[in-house]
Amino acid sequence: MKRLLYHSMVRQTLGCSPPVANTALFLLAASMLRADTPYTGAGWITSVPVPGIWCTNAQGQVGMRGNAHLARVQCSDPRVTGRRTVFVNGGAQVDGSSVLYGAAYQEVGTWDAAGTNFTAAGGMWETSYRGAMGADGSLDLRIVGYGWGGTIDGLRIDETLTRGPGPILDPTIPYDFVGTIKPAPLNTIELVNDFSRPFTFPAYGKGACFNADGQFHAVGTFPTATKTFDDTYLFGQQCNASGWTVTNGLTREWRADLVGLDDNATNMAELVVSAYQSTGYGFLKGRDFALLLKWSSQLRNTVLWCERTTVPLPHTNVIMAVALTRQDPNVVITTRVLDKADPNKALFAHSYLDTPASDTSLTASELQALTGMQITGLFPDAAEPPPNVVGVCLGLFQYTNGKQPAPTAVYDNLEMRTSEIPLLGLERAVRLSWPASPSVNYAVQSAPAVQGPYTPVEDLAMPGFNQMTVPMSDPAGFFRLIPAP
Repeated sequence: MKRLLYHSMVRQTLGCSPPVANTALFLLAASMLRADTPYTGAGWITSVPVPGIWCTNAQGQVGMRGNAHLARVQCSDPRVTGRRTVFVNGGAQVDGSSVLYGAAYQEVGTWDAAGTNFTAAGGMWETSYRGAMGADGSLDLRIVGYGWGGTIDGLRIDETLTRGPGPILDPTIPYDFVGTIKPAPLNTIELVNDFSRPFTFPAYGKGACFNADGQFHAVGTFPTATKTFDDTYLFGQQCNASGWTVTNGLTREWRADLVGLDDNATNMAELVVSAYQSTGYGFLKGRDFALLLKWSSQLRNTVLWCERTTVPLPHTNVIMAVALTRQDPNVVITTRVLDKADPNKALFAHSYLDTPASDTSLTASELQALTGMQITGLFPDAAEPPPNVVGVCLGLFQYTNGKQPAPTAVYDNLEMRTSEIPLLGLERAVRLSWPASPSVNYAVQSAPAVQGPYTPVEDLAMPGFNQMTVPMSDPAGFFRLIPAP
């Protein structure tokens, strides 16, 4: 049970709505604080300490690498006035133009009247850029990045740079800037329920849901054998009456501490994100496999994926997490099991793109091959839009012959995290490579055993879902997403 102080929005989530006037005032103030700020400006090159290296390859293509020059920048917004250090890479094109790209770092500060002496005021913009230089020396670049330190810490910048024709790096020709300072990416944590107070848990399924000792308990009652996912499940609803909107470009992640789950059968902890009488997703974690269950507006069950784990997933002291990232008209569902002692450590992660079309799913025989569970009543994915308003539930599922002891799942600290930065889904992957043949094209097949049977491996590019296979030779690696031009 967490005893932390969260902001006043939590009270509305827990059903203690503040007065309407105060809510409107809060939302108005929040929108003002998060408003974009446009600016204009100009810059001039002051020195070129590193001219760069010009290279020509066997095909006669010309490129430049490693140029570094400094520029004086004056803008209508003092937060973008400063000294900019630019690193340039480029490649000449057959029409005489050049493609340019690189990084730029700008110290925030002021210049004297002569424009020769610079005084740093704290803070730096860290940006990257890409664009073109015309054959006449004119420039058109897109620059994006973020600030750190000083008053710009966490803010974002989006800028267009242009320059008229003339000699390259001419200090008398100004750069013209038109840009926008954007608020820091939204990143909030709201405590939905710490289960320290009496709360109504509408139970769905068979069993009882209740509070005890500041925690949420789901105790299943399953006297009959499991035939479908609807036979032996139980969860309690934990959301505000209207649910939460998953708007385009935002990620909403729900986390709950799994304090404990009985290990007397094929028991699975379940975190559900669902719209009322519409599409929903259930993330189920067992001991040695996990799966994502979906139901359509007709309440037909679909298993979108199921994956066996290489090491057992603990039934105690872990965090169940389900995130939805909307990329209209699609939704990316990212599911994770995190180590309670180190929430930055993912014990399991899987991402799936749900589109309005009928997407890939598992058959009953494929699910049985992975889990040993004989589940009927599974359907292919329905062709319908993913939900954009959802609630969250906690509970369990038991695969049983009807004679297993009643299972209990205990949860604590249900949170909702909202961010403009999508989650990176980390999964086990293998990168395949082979030399190209001048006469034969090859396709890849896979099989569960050396003897076969072999089936084609398809590498599909899914709209709205960026994927990358990263080879790993080190025991650990770290990844992040940053803006790119």
